Amino acid sequence: MNKRYRLGEIEEAVSEMEELIDIEDDIAEIDDDFQIVVSSWSVYVESLNLTLRQGIACVWDAEEGLFMPDFDVTIVYEGNIETQEWLYYEQDGMVVTLGNWLNGRLSCEQIEQLWCELIIPEQNKEQKESEE
Repeated sequence: MNKRYRLGEIEEAVSEMEELIDIEDDIAEIDDDFQIVVSSWSVYVESLNLTLRQGIACVWDAEEGLFMPDFDVTIVYEGNIETQEWLYYEQDGMVVTLGNWLNGRLSCEQIEQLWCELIIPEQNKEQKESEE
């Protein structure tokens, strides 16, 4: 299921979508002490050929013996996310992260007006339908 939004509206729209709660997350980066857990849903900005995902950076807690959430991030990918190789991540929202990655080539106002597509993985939709 894909839906079109202006980039400046997407984070609020996503926060109100209950169907995204049960979608399984992915791990974008991992090493011994650090991992980034990202949403399975993504936001594709066609005019820039970039995909954005939200996630949580987690650090290893030796005392607990597991990764603990530390801070929220937005991750930038070139094209689609099938390659799983990200270009940039930052501890900020989608508009600001994209603005910083573009290094001033577009203003925040211009970035907010870009059309984007919310991409929700079909496999999770089919799994949910089969459970019902």
